[in-house]
Amino acid sequence: MNVSSIRNFAIIAHVDHGKSTLADRLLELTHVVTPGKHDEQLLDRNPISRERGITIKLAPVTMKYRAQSKSPPAGEAGLNVSMSESRHLDTQTFRPSDEFTLNLVDTPGHVDFSYEVERTLACVEGVILLVDATQGIQAQTIAHAYKALEQNLTIIPVVNKIDMENAQVDKTIAELVEFLGVKPEEVYKISAKTGIGVQELLDAVIEQVPPPSDSEYRKSNIETLDHTKCLIFDSYYDPHRGVIAFARVFNGEVKKNTKLWLQATQKSFDVMEVGIFTPDLTPTETLEDGQIGYIVTNLKDIHDVQVGDTLSTIQRDTMLSGYRKVKPMVYGSVFPTDPDEYIDLKKSLEKLYLNDAALTFEPIFSKAMGGGFRIGFLGLLHADVTRERLEREFEQSLVLTPPKVEYENHDGTFYEPFVSVTVVTPQPYMGGVMQLCEESRASYKHMDNKNQIILVYEMPLVELIGQFFDRLKSITSGYASLDWEFLEYRPVQADYLEILLNLEPVEEFSEIVVHERAFERARELTKKIHEIIPRQQYEVKIQARYKGKIIASERVAPFRKDVTAKLYGGDRTRKDKLLNKQKKGKKLMKNIGKVEIPKEAFIKLFKTS
Repeated sequence: MNVSSIRNFAIIAHVDHGKSTLADRLLELTHVVTPGKHDEQLLDRNPISRERGITIKLAPVTMKYRAQSKSPPAGEAGLNVSMSESRHLDTQTFRPSDEFTLNLVDTPGHVDFSYEVERTLACVEGVILLVDATQGIQAQTIAHAYKALEQNLTIIPVVNKIDMENAQVDKTIAELVEFLGVKPEEVYKISAKTGIGVQELLDAVIEQVPPPSDSEYRKSNIETLDHTKCLIFDSYYDPHRGVIAFARVFNGEVKKNTKLWLQATQKSFDVMEVGIFTPDLTPTETLEDGQIGYIVTNLKDIHDVQVGDTLSTIQRDTMLSGYRKVKPMVYGSVFPTDPDEYIDLKKSLEKLYLNDAALTFEPIFSKAMGGGFRIGFLGLLHADVTRERLEREFEQSLVLTPPKVEYENHDGTFYEPFVSVTVVTPQPYMGGVMQLCEESRASYKHMDNKNQIILVYEMPLVELIGQFFDRLKSITSGYASLDWEFLEYRPVQADYLEILLNLEPVEEFSEIVVHERAFERARELTKKIHEIIPRQQYEVKIQARYKGKIIASERVAPFRKDVTAKLYGGDRTRKDKLLNKQKKGKKLMKNIGKVEIPKEAFIKLFKTS
């Protein structure tokens, strides 16, 4: 294949800005699918993705296309798209009869999957930066654009949804001009839903995105080599053929029976099959330099084939730059509602584990909940999607504790994860957002005062995964957006907040808390537990202990039988005698009894946390 005819590009955008819809129109223009005869958001094959309207898994596809030399018709759908506004193609660069191979990758928009986006951008030479004309530039638009700039990629700015009644096209173009430093005429205006302007955009991809041989990433990683080198940007497990790796070939070629080495894990395998995405897996004879496709490895553990790893025909080779091992950022515990379903839950997690390389889990035991698993997630969305998949695909009935961050403890000093948070908000809400950040132990870094306010803070991850996002949406009436990126672990004054029931510690209710939040969290937990624990035959004391001191407490009063009801007449001493006898019985019962905590109480607490 002539490498000069290949164009590798991705679509990046904030959540719900129209990436998957634009991908549908591109597939129709290149005749991969027939208009009106395919599912909407075709590349989002996961039912949860379609229902939620967000891409939670990247999807590549290879398209064949003959370049067009004409501009789209003016004024389509009542919109004034004049000839003077359209960019004509440089006919000296290519002829209309030339056929091109277009490799498109539709990327996830959510921050939980930002590493997938980062590795995808290393496999392409250009990106379509899509911005919703009704919402403008959002936080993840900025984050993904910076990643593209770091990779020295060609960025094609595009304003989508120009056919909407509330579209602010000129304002959005002005934001892109100021953000990227481009000219207004270099910003493309499209409607991915109706197809307006998409033909012109597709031609612009061919004209502006360089072929693989001109890739800046390639030049910085590949010298003159005589062996094959590929970058893995995704993978999934097939029960019949093992792990199937999604890869970009940076040098040489890959074909059946080629022996390849995974540099991060030092595993080797003989290639069973190679091919391209149409978007189904379509076998080919070879994958050549510059191409994006799949490689069937026959390996049985997806964690051997890590995102960002380098495939090479040499056992110990220099890895392509940018690789890092994906580490879970939040952790939660999951238990079956019926203890007898523990084995079924374990089997379900093992199957899910085969197709989700970012998922980690280990068995745990709780006195209250029984056997369960501690699971590591990339973020809150990843946790929610995992829970929903377990319930829907594997028909599990679960109790999932609220995800919490992982603290590190070195020589008695606690370290908590810090993140860089970018908040994009309209001007009127800036004061409320800044106050919220200050209340969340965040430190101000810098601000860009453009068409919208862009605030950058550094804050503890534990504050972010709490009520921060909900409060941010409430303060800004839903107009603000945020993106975050892990920075490092920093020392913090923290300790274990123990919850005691009648002086007995309850591990399920206890957690690590920083000093500034200890009293607030202690009062919150004791109050919630007081509401959910049923009354017993004896008094139940709920206490929160922090650094050896009780800092909050509640009391659940016991049931009390009216032992004096049968009395009549006589003096006060008769009544006191019966009451004291009852009091002694309650005290004895408290000393030898155990506080009964029904499982429903744990479920209720976890749902309200």
